[in-house]
Amino acid sequence: MANHFDILSAHGNDGYQQLIEFFPEAIIIHIEGIIVYTNIAAQKILGATSSGELIGKPILDMVHPEDREKVLSAIIRALQNPYDAGIGKISPEIRYIEERLLRVDGGIVKVEATGIAIIYEGKPAILTIGKELTHPNRYENLLNDLAYIDSLTGLYNRRWYMDVFRNRLSSHDYQELAILFMDLDGFKNVNDTYGHLAGDRFLKEVAEKIKFTVGSKGEVARFAGDEFIIILHSPEHLADLINEVINQVVNQGVNQQLHTSVTASIGVSLYPKDSENAETLLMQADKAMYVAKCNGKNQYCFFHEER
Repeated sequence: MANHFDILSAHGNDGYQQLIEFFPEAIIIHIEGIIVYTNIAAQKILGATSSGELIGKPILDMVHPEDREKVLSAIIRALQNPYDAGIGKISPEIRYIEERLLRVDGGIVKVEATGIAIIYEGKPAILTIGKELTHPNRYENLLNDLAYIDSLTGLYNRRWYMDVFRNRLSSHDYQELAILFMDLDGFKNVNDTYGHLAGDRFLKEVAEKIKFTVGSKGEVARFAGDEFIIILHSPEHLADLINEVINQVVNQGVNQQLHTSVTASIGVSLYPKDSENAETLLMQADKAMYVAKCNGKNQYCFFHEER
């Protein structure tokens, strides 16, 4: 029997990976002291907007200086005794340790954490599970946040647009916006040719590329199936960004060596020029998207041009 719990499923089982990603408590995996994985709950506790802000950083850099010796000792014990119930198992009754973590924004958060030694990507690692103690109500807030997350891509979902964004828009939190409704041309052929698991992988990769391209310029949501909503906070350089999104979709099909072409058709509506209502803006962008499809696909169309 292996001396460590082997977490092979982290990359080989999509269902298991989603279970970890959307688990309501923070999960951090680190190898030789370097963070290699964080789930959404961990990112929220540490004030990060994505895992990229945390991966590659020393785990002890996230720990308050006064608590580092305690945490390091617990990590060493876990590696030496992989079947211990937790890194804080000083006695059979004590399975957790309390520690203070340093948030990305410089704040301090108090957590209760435990962990086990595992094998991750063929290397000894520590899987740490923690929950925040500083704000007890944040657990409930996190569950509410997860209700607005698409379980496949990690993007916002349709409910987020209809609840959160609509409320923001009605509160007049924005001066100008561009609402993009994007549909993937030819995506059905990916599912038909390679199967739905391959289709899901393609959607996740496309979602990551779009989110990276948009960055801090706006938000991205998966509306349904192969349909996405992109909200851009400023129409400035709009054409360049839309073309980059379209290119990312095409390049993803090339990168995955698909023998079927996948492109993107995008419709655009503008706030407040076209409407000040979230549902109307989405409907207008949807109509413009179908015009883009009728005009040959792999392009975009503005609602005011469609009219």
